Amino acid sequence: MSIFRFKKFSLSHDRSTMKIGTDAVLLSALTEVGDAQSVLDVGCGCGVIAFCLAQQLAHTQTHPVICGIDTDANSVTEARQNAVAFPLIPANSFQFIQGRVQDLAAVSQPRTFDLIVSNPPFYGHDLKPAQEKRLRSKHRDHQLPFEELLQSVLKLLKEEGRFALILPPVEGAQFHALTEGLLHCRKRVFIQPTAKKPVHRVIQEYCREDVPCTERHLVIRNEQNEYTEEYRGVTKPYLL
Repeated sequence: MSIFRFKKFSLSHDRSTMKIGTDAVLLSALTEVGDAQSVLDVGCGCGVIAFCLAQQLAHTQTHPVICGIDTDANSVTEARQNAVAFPLIPANSFQFIQGRVQDLAAVSQPRTFDLIVSNPPFYGHDLKPAQEKRLRSKHRDHQLPFEELLQSVLKLLKEEGRFALILPPVEGAQFHALTEGLLHCRKRVFIQPTAKKPVHRVIQEYCREDVPCTERHLVIRNEQNEYTEEYRGVTKPYLL
């Protein structure tokens, strides 16, 4: 069994479509829960983002509602098992659903959330991996087109809620173009592997209110290939 150990909890991720990685940790670390009482993780996998945000919620809410949704049955099963072992809030605070977020949003009166997060499949028409699970988790063509993700978020997000996602820069710009007139970008974080390499991920956070957008850069590793002090500081609540 493959176990990833955080400071305050551990997660199994051997059966999930995508293993725990830097993207999920950074999205969790750079998304503040604030006064949110309900969270939805779209494409939850083993639940890593949901559980990292649950660690934040444990300080602010007695009975938060944390939902995750994924089309992969093994990922959802593993997330449910991780919820039982999670030590910081009761297991009944979590609900992990096998299915499509499009279907969750299509009901006549869908449940709405204070905070929606996603590390979505992002590649569109590039060379695709041979393994079917990797295809589903990394490519959006048939699983979760950006247009459908956005429309689902608009239906599931509370009026004063926030939506955060992490994407490569080209795909981030594509998604951002779709939000014009619908959502406003309130925060953007540009992530570089090293100072000499280009931005390879962008975290974008949206809301319905027209507010100024704050921007920052974060470099993961220095010239010695060690984690930068900024990266260590950002991920300190989670990583050993």
